[in-house]
Amino acid sequence: MHDPMVVAFDIVRPWPQRSGMRATPGSERWKIRLKHTHHDDCPSQGCTSRQPFPWWRLRSYGRFWRLAGRDYYWPALITVWHCEPHGHDSLTLCRDRHWRWHIHHWRIQVPPLQHLRRALLTRCAWCGGRSRKGDLVNISHQWDGPRGHWWQGEPGLFHHDCSAIDRAHATCQCPEAMFKRPDSGYGDCMMCGRFRPWNYQPDEAARLLTAIPPGGRITADTRPAIEAAWEERRHRKADA
Repeated sequence: MHDPMVVAFDIVRPWPQRSGMRATPGSERWKIRLKHTHHDDCPSQGCTSRQPFPWWRLRSYGRFWRLAGRDYYWPALITVWHCEPHGHDSLTLCRDRHWRWHIHHWRIQVPPLQHLRRALLTRCAWCGGRSRKGDLVNISHQWDGPRGHWWQGEPGLFHHDCSAIDRAHATCQCPEAMFKRPDSGYGDCMMCGRFRPWNYQPDEAARLLTAIPPGGRITADTRPAIEAAWEERRHRKADA
């Protein structure tokens, strides 16, 4: 997949975040993860994957720890991205070992400020709701979507369930779809005008999602049936 950006490095915040997932029963109560591989500049500093870890280097430690039976994660305070020049795939032009230090190709991301901006300014493109903990507005339908100014919300983002509803409404669900090329099975439907992807067939999950009115969300009453339909869809794809 085409992507001109790759993470050069992270600056991890000095306090961890507790994981929302429960630890596996019977597993060890204390575990600090170590990395067996380092960056390309490690051999020049006397460190190889076969040598003991240099304890003084932060990159020797993983970001997932278990302390007293609880899992913690060390999120990034600042993420530095390397953006390949002229939109080329990442590391196709900048192939030297010091590509991480191409400062003129850096793009700085500050996740805490990004989360604050989304909580205060960003609204879901489907329902217009806010981004909240456990119900984030962070799903995009475009690889490189439009960017607003820093004092504006980010356009084109959805809640997770709103993204699925919007996709269902934007997809052709006609039982007998008609295309310009009858044998193609995909493209713009001549009956509803919506696009149908290749090898797509409407199912119960799509029917339930398209029954939700514009701007609506999955409710406690409709969620069990929709989740059961999604599970059936996953099994069908796995058996295909």
